[in-house]
Amino acid sequence: MVNDAPPPQEEDSTSHPDQPRKFGFWAAYFLVVASMVGAGILTSSGFTLHDTANPAGLMFIWTLGGILALCGTVTIAELATMLPRAGSDYLFVREAFGRSAGIVVGWATFVLGFAAPTAVVGRLAANYLSIPLTQGFDFGGFTQYLEPTLATLFVIFLLMVHCLGHRESSGMQVASTLLKLSFLVALVIIGCTFGSGDWSHFQASHLPDSSEFFTLGVGLIYVSYAYTGWNAAAYVAGEVRDPERLLPRSLIAGCASVMLLYLLVNLTYVYALDPHEMTQLSYPEVIPVAQLAAQRLFGTQVADVVSILLGLGMLASVSAYMLSGPRIAFAMAHDGAFPKFAAQLHAHRQTPVAAILVQGLTAIVMIWSGPFLSILNYTAIGLAVISGLVVSSVFVLRRRTDLPHPYRMPLYPLPPILYLVMVTWILASGVMQDLSGLQADEPQLPTTMLSILTILMGLPVAYFVARRSARPAS
Repeated sequence: MVNDAPPPQEEDSTSHPDQPRKFGFWAAYFLVVASMVGAGILTSSGFTLHDTANPAGLMFIWTLGGILALCGTVTIAELATMLPRAGSDYLFVREAFGRSAGIVVGWATFVLGFAAPTAVVGRLAANYLSIPLTQGFDFGGFTQYLEPTLATLFVIFLLMVHCLGHRESSGMQVASTLLKLSFLVALVIIGCTFGSGDWSHFQASHLPDSSEFFTLGVGLIYVSYAYTGWNAAAYVAGEVRDPERLLPRSLIAGCASVMLLYLLVNLTYVYALDPHEMTQLSYPEVIPVAQLAAQRLFGTQVADVVSILLGLGMLASVSAYMLSGPRIAFAMAHDGAFPKFAAQLHAHRQTPVAAILVQGLTAIVMIWSGPFLSILNYTAIGLAVISGLVVSSVFVLRRRTDLPHPYRMPLYPLPPILYLVMVTWILASGVMQDLSGLQADEPQLPTTMLSILTILMGLPVAYFVARRSARPAS
């Protein structure tokens, strides 16, 4: 590929002169928390308990996932303070491995990192909302379309909010995140204090055998997806005040808070749900695991209220993706690697309206593309591979003397190495899952291969962008 060298720092086109720095610590912190707390914690534990009936194994993979997410967080904090501008994944990989590599990661991040998760969380929010709705009303033949219709309305509403301006975006993000966190904290405190659970459920814990290690490896795929979002503040690095100081604080504080919350929520799940009973349920029945736990703890009526509140609370995650993702398209468009219209800011509101519209429309298409679990599987593997590529860029950029280094991660190079080991494990587990699915009586969609193919589809994009960039020079 031609023109593959990273452009000089002084000509970095991702540093837009009109991009205002209006986000403070709390907006960035809540952006991280909202991006992380979404579909994963409300679904993944149900799959693991269904497949293993092992509470100790469940707590182990959630603890391991949290530690490895912190490894990724301290790495991205160093990268974001070296390059505190819009673009994040695209920008880091571009500066480390060249423009073509940055384009591949940038396009994959836009699709797998934001448009697809927007669809996943939107569908899950609609799923939680539709549970009490379908119990109280008969929608007839429209029932099968209720979930994607509600998800589409979520995306359209939040798309409009984020087009209005930074104040509206920040206000929506903080308010919706506080709402969702309040629900989960209340579930933990009230459920464990007054709920009808049983701590003896933990007696089902056991050392996993060889076959269960594979199942836990697959579970780690979903857990890693649940922790995805620890790098969210880096996507708005070009709009955060005092990024050298506030970015590391918001990233690390957000990730640590979510890890603690996740472990407490999983304790509540085990307290509420009998692991052996979970193995008797179908996959569709264990998807809304938080609603299922609330039903065991408080009864059906309270569980319906919890389901509605959690569905509304997940607006925070959809909002976070709609806030962060367009900044990737904006940075790439300003660098000539995305259609030019996405590089435009609104004349008065100073928001990337065109980029927000592109992501919103892409997410709506994915909402209607298939069932929730297929979109989740497709997204989780791709996100793990992309994050591995981004984390690996620190080995190159740390040696750059032309970049500032206001923050250096502790214990380097251990954090990025541990994170890359996790990505390798996840990728291997995903491939094995694909192979076992193809050999089953009812073949399953090879989601790992589709995720990798989506990433590789960025190669022709990079090729044509490179040729177009080289044409004037020749």
